[in-house]
Amino acid sequence: MSALLHVVDLKKHYVLAGGGSERHPLIRWFYKNLTNIDDRPPVLHAVDGVGFSLNSGESLGVVGESGCGKSTLVSMLARLADVSDGEIHFRGKNIGAVPANSFYAEPERTDIQIVFQDPHESLNPRFTAFDTIAEPLRRLKHMKEKEALRKMVESVAGQVDLPLQLLSRFPHQLSGGQKARVNIARAIAVSPKLLILDEPTSALDVSVQAVILKLLVQLKDELGMSYLFVSHDLNVVRLLCDRVIVMYLGQIVESGAAIDIFDHAVHPYTRALISAIPGAGEPEKNRVRLSGDPKSPIDPDPNACRFHGRCPNGEDRCARTAPTPVTVADDHIAVCHFATELEKAPDA
Repeated sequence: MSALLHVVDLKKHYVLAGGGSERHPLIRWFYKNLTNIDDRPPVLHAVDGVGFSLNSGESLGVVGESGCGKSTLVSMLARLADVSDGEIHFRGKNIGAVPANSFYAEPERTDIQIVFQDPHESLNPRFTAFDTIAEPLRRLKHMKEKEALRKMVESVAGQVDLPLQLLSRFPHQLSGGQKARVNIARAIAVSPKLLILDEPTSALDVSVQAVILKLLVQLKDELGMSYLFVSHDLNVVRLLCDRVIVMYLGQIVESGAAIDIFDHAVHPYTRALISAIPGAGEPEKNRVRLSGDPKSPIDPDPNACRFHGRCPNGEDRCARTAPTPVTVADDHIAVCHFATELEKAPDA
């Protein structure tokens, strides 16, 4: 397989209010010249040095708890938000260098589509299902002829098992599962190469989730798309994805083939996530429990492991030296000082 998407040292930082730039010039001069206090504005490191590749026809899962940077990463990859630093290469072109507000005019806009997290909020209430699916065809494929457009919309509706009689309905007239199908149809209408799925079933009932997930598996096989699948549900990721990356406080802490991650996790954080999967059959005494609270993503110490303080294996050096990636098996990498030892040890 050839690399479709290649991400290099990607960062998204937000400068927060309340720093020196908002103070009176005399106060700024005082801090700068007469004190040793750093008066720079605080910076939130939402995504901090992420890198990975996604091959053609592959499904890559992105997992991690709320606040780890998954949605921010998705926004940059879909070119809905600008990057602070780093590169996003799509089919050899650094699309990260294109401003987000100009990306609509790039040919890659057609090849990268996203299915948003909440189908109830991501549909225009003034558009019928037909208009929602037709919109990207009009704007990106420049389809103007009404009959050709109608046939294409009906064909796409058929691909997602959306009854044609529902095409004239508005979002408030559709069920959650029907909205999800419209959301997916809109994304695949222009035949993208990469489909980004941001928690596509989290707002749906469990019974509807299963149907939509089965549909996504079917569409991937039929259309040959690559998936970047973001989810809190590790059971879903295990079902749908070939490879997995695990994020914690804006950084990747472990990555590899899905079977390796779920059966032979190395990083303590990954082990904690997997041991907490409902219905995993993990004995209560073997659950990996994390103490303490996550560190703040605002101005994190670059010389410390961000998991230090919650890690059951943490030592003093973890607070002084940030770990580097360690290859524990083919395409299986863990960012931990103890990766080699933990790889040889039985799972917690």
